[in-house]
Amino acid sequence: MVRIVESGTEIYFLDKPEDISTHIEKCGRTCYKSENMITEETAVPFISGILKSGHESVIEHANVIFSLPDIEENRKILQMKDIRGLNISTEKDPNDDVMKIIVSGNMRALRDLARTYDVHDFLLTIGNPLFYIVAEGKRQFSDVTFESVQTSRFSAAHNYITTHSVCDVGAYKDITRHRLASFSIESTRFCNYAKGKFGSELTFIEPCNIEKGAEMYAYWSHCMEMIEQTYMKMAALGAKADQLRMLLPHSTKADMIMSANVPEWKHIFALRCHSAAHPSVQQVMKKMLQAFYQQWPSFFADEYKQFIGE
Repeated sequence: MVRIVESGTEIYFLDKPEDISTHIEKCGRTCYKSENMITEETAVPFISGILKSGHESVIEHANVIFSLPDIEENRKILQMKDIRGLNISTEKDPNDDVMKIIVSGNMRALRDLARTYDVHDFLLTIGNPLFYIVAEGKRQFSDVTFESVQTSRFSAAHNYITTHSVCDVGAYKDITRHRLASFSIESTRFCNYAKGKFGSELTFIEPCNIEKGAEMYAYWSHCMEMIEQTYMKMAALGAKADQLRMLLPHSTKADMIMSANVPEWKHIFALRCHSAAHPSVQQVMKKMLQAFYQQWPSFFADEYKQFIGE
């Protein structure tokens, strides 16, 4: 019998550089629903495999913020803004009123910076050899200072948020159109829901725009039951997950990890909490906005007031 669940969302916090690897593993294992395999020793081999494969999108979920003195020898970093996922600005530090160059970005962006411009300063400052491009990378800048991971005292562009959402396939297809964000999503190609680890059942999101108990809901429910029966029968005949995925409808539940900086989140909320967005998209994004406002009211007060209310 099919399983019906509600959509939901939570924030994945990253507070210390020492937790970058475990944070990335937690995000990455969502794709294969292998979270049960996480131990204190699994992060390094898991990430090593990702880096070896070249599929580095998973490491985009960890962002690091640095500051540099605003001096001539450091200003060449301002010409390296073409690296996707890298944010660079000159700002007055609120702690001491001194102008500084602020550089932030995800781990993939920092590796791309090293590959493209031979700039290894930031990876070396983090000090985790797992992410180095070369073992003996050279430094090009003066007094690079590690500030924090994910959130900072600097402008909104240098503050990042990672979330885990449970939503339907239709919702994540809309949300993943946002190109200035990073995503890791439960893979229906590699997850075989006929297996015992999934309870040998399909899971669907409760529709928010069909009244439960109505005749229309009964038809929807019947359709989901028929899809599950067909899925299990084909699996019994030897069908693989990448064949079975073709049966799955938009109502299928999926776990989605998403990371972006605050300006992009504000843009996403403006579009996806709007009444023009699909109801299932509005539902999960408003839950996300509620969680963000509770955590960072100064960043999201306007969006909260517009889409949720006082």
